[in-house]
Amino acid sequence: MSDASEPLSSLKTRPIPEGAIWTRLAGFGLACSGEGWRVQVQSEDEVLRLFESVKGTSIRVAFRGSGASYGDAAINTGELICDCTRMNQILDWNPDTGIIHVQGGVTIEQIWRHVIADGYWPPVVSGTMTPTIAGALAMNIHGKNCFAKGPIGDHVVDLRLLTPNGETHDCSPVENPEVFDAVISSFGCLGYITSARIKLTKLHSGRLDVRAFCTRDMKNMFDCFEKHIDSSDYLVGWIDGFKKGRKLGRGIVHSARYLGPDEDKKASEFFAAKAHELPTRLFKVIPKRWMWRFIKPFTSRLGMRLINALKFRMSWIFDRGKAHRQTLGGFNFLLDFIPDWRKIYLPGGFIQHQSFLPRENAQEGFERILAICHRHRIPPFLAVFKRHRPDRFLLTHGLDGFSLALDFPIASYSRGRILEMTAEIDDMVCSMGGRFYPAKDSTVTAENYRRAMPPEHMERFIALKGRLDPENCLQSDLYRRLFEDAPPNPGLLKS
Repeated sequence: MSDASEPLSSLKTRPIPEGAIWTRLAGFGLACSGEGWRVQVQSEDEVLRLFESVKGTSIRVAFRGSGASYGDAAINTGELICDCTRMNQILDWNPDTGIIHVQGGVTIEQIWRHVIADGYWPPVVSGTMTPTIAGALAMNIHGKNCFAKGPIGDHVVDLRLLTPNGETHDCSPVENPEVFDAVISSFGCLGYITSARIKLTKLHSGRLDVRAFCTRDMKNMFDCFEKHIDSSDYLVGWIDGFKKGRKLGRGIVHSARYLGPDEDKKASEFFAAKAHELPTRLFKVIPKRWMWRFIKPFTSRLGMRLINALKFRMSWIFDRGKAHRQTLGGFNFLLDFIPDWRKIYLPGGFIQHQSFLPRENAQEGFERILAICHRHRIPPFLAVFKRHRPDRFLLTHGLDGFSLALDFPIASYSRGRILEMTAEIDDMVCSMGGRFYPAKDSTVTAENYRRAMPPEHMERFIALKGRLDPENCLQSDLYRRLFEDAPPNPGLLKS
């Protein structure tokens, strides 16, 4: 690992593979960034040659796909970033079995576009369709159906892993299960997932039956989830983070279910990829690529307080349990609805903090978390609530419980204040048996990460990394922060 005190100008002179370009990369939240060498690869042979070229050197390598992790998972300050987005071929698709075989650089968007005409959909998707499959598996992403379907790793038939020692490992729940369980959720630090076979979900319609329910407080939010969980295929809660006191945790629960056979008379229309494309214009007139500029003036504490209040009031008046139909694309990919929406939080970007708490103390814990936010006078601009289930993976965030994701813009508060507050929240989450999610995290310390994970899981991961990556070649800013007690990403702490 490079010396953190070594100036970046000197790091530029180190022996770097041919074709690498010095560049600055940021996380999805735009609050973390770092400069380093970036090189693109197009094949397994090129990845192997890259590993060979850095063998015996001090150069450390991290993988990057679409850069959809919010924090520092795909940043490697002063080191080498391996861009695998060109390894993006769909190798095989079998509509009879519902199994698709893809290279690691294939995106969620590529998959759904390829299979929707045959009446299939990815079993788990994130709020944006941009992540690559290698990145999705490395982070073990979840979606709005995590309570029912678990994370994406639960749907992998098998995968191929390429490690820095030059070996390839074919892994599945029954073949090399130790490696399989570890590489899914390993944030790319055991090897590169060159390909994977995934079992997709068969549909009777490309639309969902969607209902919205307003909840008056956190207890009511939990009760609403409990009431609708058995009848829902997707379930997600939005919370007005500006409310406190008796209205702490008030929000809206969205429940959605797949339509059954013959339930949708227009089903054939929604097995076309075009039906799931998000509109490029607002009211068919205003180009949506301009929308972030109109929204930006409202991204102040006062503006977001009004938007949150209006959102709740409009749902209370017009929804309240009424059913409407929505395409799977429209329901799932809200983060793609407004192009470049993250720019509304510039300068500085935003920090998203997602905590996972066991079912038995989640309500108390989330009420305490929101109370901490208000005590620090840092109410979240966005708060999202989900139900989860346990899974088999070694460094998983999954548990029998709930999660709460909170967005904190840097420009509206300050980095120092946000980090002070999240440190207090992290300590509380650990004390309540909670977990963290590296795909979202940019603030958790190595100490708190170790407190949150079962010790035997950490020991098994470290032992496996020593075997698959004996020179500790695969690192990122996130890996050094969580496993080597390195200081947080300098781009996050920059004033």
